Amino acid sequence: MSQPNPPRPGDDAHVPDSVLDELSAAFGAADDPVSYDFDDPSIDRLLGLGPDVEPPAAPPVAPPVESPVESPASTDAVVLPFRSPRAQQVSTESAGEEPVQPHQPDVAHPTDRPEVPDQPDEAEVGGARRTIVIADDGQPDTVYLDEEKEERFRAVHGDGTSDRSTIVISDLDDGAVSQQPPTASGGSIDPRVRARRISVRRAEGRRRLVWVAVGVVALLLVVGAVAVVASPIFGVEEVRVQGATYTDQQLIADIVAELEGEPVLLVDTEALEARLQRDPWVERARVSTDFPHTVVIDIRERVPLATFQGGDGSWRVIDVQGRVLAVLEGQPISMMPIDGEHPDTTPGQFAGAPYADAALLVRSLPGEIRVLTRAVVLDSAVGTMSLLLSPSASASSEDPVVVRLGDAENLDAKLVRLLGQVRSGLEGVASLDVSTEEIGVVPR
Repeated sequence: MSQPNPPRPGDDAHVPDSVLDELSAAFGAADDPVSYDFDDPSIDRLLGLGPDVEPPAAPPVAPPVESPVESPASTDAVVLPFRSPRAQQVSTESAGEEPVQPHQPDVAHPTDRPEVPDQPDEAEVGGARRTIVIADDGQPDTVYLDEEKEERFRAVHGDGTSDRSTIVISDLDDGAVSQQPPTASGGSIDPRVRARRISVRRAEGRRRLVWVAVGVVALLLVVGAVAVVASPIFGVEEVRVQGATYTDQQLIADIVAELEGEPVLLVDTEALEARLQRDPWVERARVSTDFPHTVVIDIRERVPLATFQGGDGSWRVIDVQGRVLAVLEGQPISMMPIDGEHPDTTPGQFAGAPYADAALLVRSLPGEIRVLTRAVVLDSAVGTMSLLLSPSASASSEDPVVVRLGDAENLDAKLVRLLGQVRSGLEGVASLDVSTEEIGVVPR
């Protein structure tokens, strides 16, 4: 297509009306009101809307990028590719032509807006008005001369093809402008951010796997320990009993029978100790295990010191605390008898404080006095005590010497005074009173 010839100076016949209008608007007086008749066919010619008018030839420019936005279905709408003034200026300059400034109506100030005359009815101008649709052609408004900056801009904001907006300008009378909202962009994620998220998820998964593995291992250890503990491989094969002289032999036999074959690590030692200590003779019991097959029972028994005959005729054996250890049918000859009236105390019970004092006296007797002592006389009502002594070791058949001790206070001092009299001789003595510092001697 040939280039149009530039107008010659002084040739007014070749100047288009549109150029004259623009010059008039640019250099005319600001006070002169400018009115526009939108029904004038020249406006349609200027915009290229007339059916029989061809638009003026435009300088050759680079072909615009095809817009994926489809044209409206209506045949009355004309879709114009949207080009920024800057893009048009660059295109014109690249073609070697002088840029043509677009027509800008004088609308700088709202107060200076020219009055538009009343528009005639649509019926008078020959039908309904046309709708102008300006669609985005996908090119940015600014043409970047720096390719590196343009690439960064496209990387951040996209290439402009995914999010498009269409501006529809309908009837000029109602002034309604609708804009289609841009669709949500499925922008890509930075590969480094995606890699970081993947690594974080993998690290969390590895931590969960570690905790699960630890729990499984702990469970397996517990199950294995229970299996080993309950295994008959480590069953009890030997039970050693120490110190059981007066302890109930049937009780010990039952405990030994229960322990045989039981896993040594499952032996309840505390329960066995409590069971043994319920025996009156047992003062303390210790049960221990000797891995892998042995159980040791160590018993410390109470020491019997004296015996007394209850109202039922049975003899009670007591220790130093006055606890009844056993009830026997006959008198035990190895223990000091206590004369007097006594209660029928059952095994495991305490006879009372006076009997504990009498047992303490028996345990405190020196050897020289013990060999001469026949019995301890106890008055449980008042708590006083006396000794029945033989005058000598050879005169055991003679009447005994009665030694009054009183209560258990200062018992050591009283025994010291008695020991002095025994060493001096008890021949011809009927009774002694060592309860005070002045010894009272009653001769026969």
